[in-house]
Amino acid sequence: MADLSAFADCKPVVPAHEGARAVAVEKLATVSVTAWPGQRAAVSEALQAAFGLGLPAPGRFVQAGVLAVVWLGPDHFAVQREDTAELLPDLAPVLGAFAALIDVTDARAVLRLSGPQARGILAALLPIDLHPRAFGPGHAATTVAAHLTVQVRQIEADTYDLAVSRSFAGSLWRALELAGEGRLRLG
Repeated sequence: MADLSAFADCKPVVPAHEGARAVAVEKLATVSVTAWPGQRAAVSEALQAAFGLGLPAPGRFVQAGVLAVVWLGPDHFAVQREDTAELLPDLAPVLGAFAALIDVTDARAVLRLSGPQARGILAALLPIDLHPRAFGPGHAATTVAAHLTVQVRQIEADTYDLAVSRSFAGSLWRALELAGEGRLRLG
C-alpha cells in the first residue's frame, strides 16, 4: 500500500547535532465544532458528560488521554483524538443538536516538534510570543509560519503540534528545516 502521509515526499534531514525532532502525527482525527447561536454551554455540558472534557478558554486547549479540545475562535473548536482516523461518528450523537460538525481529518497535516531547541526554532518561524510567561503547555494559537496559516499548540515544555492544510505539508516541513538551521531532525 502507498504511503498516504502528507509528508511522504519530504526528505529526512539529519544534522550534525539534534536539538529538536519533527515527526508527522499520522493518526489524529480532527472535527471542527461550531456551536449554534446560544448553544455554547450545551456543547460544553455534552462534551463533559460524554468525554470528561469541557470547552477550553480562549487561546487554550484541554486534554484527557488521547482526546483534546482546542479553542479556535468564539464558539469554534477543534476536537481531536490521537491513534484513530475516525471521530465524527462518536461526536455526532453527542454534539449534533448543538453544533455544526465537520470532519477535517483528511484536510489537515500535523507535525509534532519536540526537543530542547523546539521553542527557539519556532520562535524563528512564528510571529507570536513563545516565552513561557506568554505561551506554555495548554496554550493554542492560530498564526502564520512562512506565509502559511498554522495552528500551534504546546503539549508540554518542549513539545508542540503544528497543524496546517494538508496541501501545505511540504512547505511547513521546509520552513521548519530552514528555521532549524541544522538544529532539527525531520523524520
